[in-house]
Amino acid sequence: MHTISGVVPFLVAHVARSLKVDPEPLLRDSGVTAAAPPRGDEHIAVERYFGVWRRAMALFDEAFPLRVASFFRHEDNEIFGFLAMSCATIGEAFDRTLQYSRLYTVGATYQMDVDSDATRITWLPWPGDLDDVGYRAAMDYHLANMEQAIRQLGLSPRRPVEVRLRHVAPRDAAAYRAFYGVEPRFGSGRYELVYPPDLRDVGVKTFNSSLRDYFDRECRRVIENLGPATGIATEVRKALINVMDGGDSGIDAIAKRLATSTRSLQRKLSEEQTSYNDLLAEVREEFAKRYLARGTLTASEVAYLIGFTEPPAFFKAFKRWTGLTPREFQAQG
Repeated sequence: MHTISGVVPFLVAHVARSLKVDPEPLLRDSGVTAAAPPRGDEHIAVERYFGVWRRAMALFDEAFPLRVASFFRHEDNEIFGFLAMSCATIGEAFDRTLQYSRLYTVGATYQMDVDSDATRITWLPWPGDLDDVGYRAAMDYHLANMEQAIRQLGLSPRRPVEVRLRHVAPRDAAAYRAFYGVEPRFGSGRYELVYPPDLRDVGVKTFNSSLRDYFDRECRRVIENLGPATGIATEVRKALINVMDGGDSGIDAIAKRLATSTRSLQRKLSEEQTSYNDLLAEVREEFAKRYLARGTLTASEVAYLIGFTEPPAFFKAFKRWTGLTPREFQAQG
């Protein structure tokens, strides 16, 4: 089941209240109340979370997610946030908190890649429809939230040199330019922040090694109390990742890998409110982007690696996932 910490919808409601809007209707059916902030490890289903954004976006303009992100403080995430604040560098903060990312979210994550020219932070979101205003607003928030987090942590903050957003450009992009300091590239194939290559080495202004070790232990303790993270959907996803090199990604083959029957696998996935086809599409999309981004494989070769028998079927699926053809995706960087 895909989830998000209740701290995030609470923050949405808090910002709405600062703008003289009653927060309670926004949080309707979300499982979060405006009366008091939830614990950082109290989660809600992402569909309920998207509902909060849908109701908010009916009242505010397209820049509202950026406003919410600007209100974010690491302290809001309690021990998870305090761990980031106590690390020595941005790179260490990213790596350590990534270990405990399910304290914040399940089913979506950030990825950091470094090369000689740049540091790229990519938001790998939950599945969703960019035509859904709530989903689109949530995606805007999470990319802006990472930029805000880096801005707060850095002893000598680095600003992004490029920002990529999957949705089309809004009527007025001025708020985006003001928040990021650069003109975003709308309609991109991914959600991505591009920084100078030395981002990982930037010191954290509140570094404290003793507190870092303490909050690391506390995060580990909370994770252990949450119990195993691996439901059947997680196991299927891991199995699919292992065959994204031309292996057999059929459901029968994956069920065999997991020592279960196809029918039992389908039933267990249904109990976790997902399906085999949904998981396969997620993993295929993720690996298609990775392979294409390398620039060393043709689209037909990528199609084979991720399990498509015919390239045209892959081209059609990729267009559905990203709104771009494989060639357009590569041309955008």
